[in-house]
Amino acid sequence: MQSTTTTTTTGWFSLLRGVGAVLVTAALLFAAGCDSNDSGMNGNGNGNGNGDGGSSTTENVNYDTTSISGGPDEIIVSDAAEGRGISYLDADSNVVNDVTWSSDFIYKLDNFVFVNEGETLNIEPGTVVQGLPGSGENASALIVARGGQINADGERDDGSIDPIIFTAEGDEGEGLGRSVRGQWGGVILLGDAPINPEPSVKSIEGVPTSETRAQYGAENGDFNPEHDIGTFRYVSIRHTGTTLGSGSEIQGLTMGALGNQSTVEYVESYASDDDGYEWFGGTVNTKYLIAAWASDDSFDMDEGYQGSNQFWLAVQATDAAGRISEMDGGTDPETGQPFATVKVANATYIGIGPGVEGTQGDGNEPYLIHRDNNATSYYNTVFMDARFTGKGLQIEDKPSGSGADSRDRWRDDTEEGRVLRHENNLWWNVGANYVDPSASDGTTFEDIIQLTGDGDGGTDFRGNLATYLRDKNNRLLSQSPIESMDRSSNGVINQFNPRAVGPADASPPAPSVFGDVGGVNSNYESVDYYGAFGGENWASGWTLLSQNGTLQ
Repeated sequence: MQSTTTTTTTGWFSLLRGVGAVLVTAALLFAAGCDSNDSGMNGNGNGNGNGDGGSSTTENVNYDTTSISGGPDEIIVSDAAEGRGISYLDADSNVVNDVTWSSDFIYKLDNFVFVNEGETLNIEPGTVVQGLPGSGENASALIVARGGQINADGERDDGSIDPIIFTAEGDEGEGLGRSVRGQWGGVILLGDAPINPEPSVKSIEGVPTSETRAQYGAENGDFNPEHDIGTFRYVSIRHTGTTLGSGSEIQGLTMGALGNQSTVEYVESYASDDDGYEWFGGTVNTKYLIAAWASDDSFDMDEGYQGSNQFWLAVQATDAAGRISEMDGGTDPETGQPFATVKVANATYIGIGPGVEGTQGDGNEPYLIHRDNNATSYYNTVFMDARFTGKGLQIEDKPSGSGADSRDRWRDDTEEGRVLRHENNLWWNVGANYVDPSASDGTTFEDIIQLTGDGDGGTDFRGNLATYLRDKNNRLLSQSPIESMDRSSNGVINQFNPRAVGPADASPPAPSVFGDVGGVNSNYESVDYYGAFGGENWASGWTLLSQNGTLQ
């Protein structure tokens, strides 16, 4: 970790370690007369580091700007002395809490870098942030603490998209390959929206519990559902995922108690060595999320997450995969409230496909899991290519008195109906032995449902649930609901086009319940297709999945 008095030495060492280049400058220039409201550094107050104003030299700075012979300027970022996070001292020794990172530099994260309470990090379109190598407590990660703000928006003023990229050192913009995972930590966003564990403040996974800035939730349960962390939009997060200990990992994007005034949309998590996304409680709503090639779950929900979400894409690898969606409710206690009443509409979930042997991780077993009082509801969604096992949909069912289960949430009728719903979804190629459902021996919903826990529902629950799925216009398809899928002989996806075709190319009904948590992105957007893509490919251009030609 760098301190403000040793920035030059430590920054040089970190940079030399990372790129092996000759460093040709050692000082950081700052504009004379900067005050505590300046948003930049190194001379011009705009964060570009060009020093085109009057300047002076100081060593009491958290950033080391260096010019690499034959390469772009790079800035080593480490947590400031005295726990100041991203802030720095200007030439007059004033603390600057509002900082801008620009595309003029590559920013390299050295260990855990915090945006502290009261600090704001602005990241301009086209900016590249790289995590230096490390694992466990030595991993690199960007962590926005409770009370901190981030404004990372890859859309320019003229409407063009130049995504912000968080990636591993060595990624020159084309990625390092879908199987390259765990090269650095990831991005963690924290707030004080509702969670359901006891006590009501927890330390986020993947960071030592001794680091109090990594806490989320609210003391004495004084939650703020409308917490606003800022904007996280048109962002690609690549090659992430490190482990602090068993069950304590950093995902591509981790959201702890994020509130519903936060804007999280158009985000890609690519090749995470754990989950693509994980929510720990909170009320944040999202749209346009992509999870590609995660070694564990594509989407993971815990601790009473309550947001409404639309337009999600998950696509799984064949070398390592977990559940495409792992939906947990309470942890300690399992009966903790609020219950996880997540809403997901217009998702496209593409599993590991047929004929795949030896997949590491949970290996799509099961494909979808609801447990621990989780009541995530799906509407107008495409579920496909879950062929590794017969466990397409698993809803935890426990005997009376043995703990919380999600069967209770499915049976839990409110004035609006069931809490856990699956309505108007399309299923294709789900289950180890999927057979055209129009055939006399075709696959049925009874075939792809798995119950756990030997609960009170027994075999009747399986039949009742299958009947419910049919009654709510869930359909098992005879043809693929997306335009194309090109797999190699060993199941690896070479290219795919996720636009809706056939039964998916139709106008679905609006969800029966949606947007009940309020806030940004809470309303359902009516579209004329099932799944995440209609005639327009909203992932085109700005995602690595699109840039490398995999997503057509």
